Amino acid sequence: MWNCDWEYQHQDVLKNCYERKMAGNPYGKNDPVHKIICEGCGCVFYTRIWSKKYCYYKKCGNIGYKKQLIQRRLAQPPRTQVCKMCGSTFTPKRSDAVYCSNACRQRAYRQSVTDKTSGHNDHLHEP
Repeated sequence: MWNCDWEYQHQDVLKNCYERKMAGNPYGKNDPVHKIICEGCGCVFYTRIWSKKYCYYKKCGNIGYKKQLIQRRLAQPPRTQVCKMCGSTFTPKRSDAVYCSNACRQRAYRQSVTDKTSGHNDHLHEP
């Protein structure tokens, strides 16, 4: 059994150790139990690992990671870009977006195809 599994299943034992430590009991004075608020679900949990962020990583780790991503995205101002086809400014939904819409993307594709094939039609003309 992993340490995180044991801690998750024995929160009552760790809580008693923490309360003894806070009460100044000589048996609990050197016990390294910490009271932490989970960054995933927000509940209070007890652990012996001071750097732990989640009550149970398998349950709350992904939730906490998604919360951090949302906070980072909200902190950044929306990025604007200029469309290569029509020249209008837009906020891209993807980091590699070049065109403001599917119509501009399709127009650029068709233009590139006709530019490539325009030089290949020379052999069709008879002298």
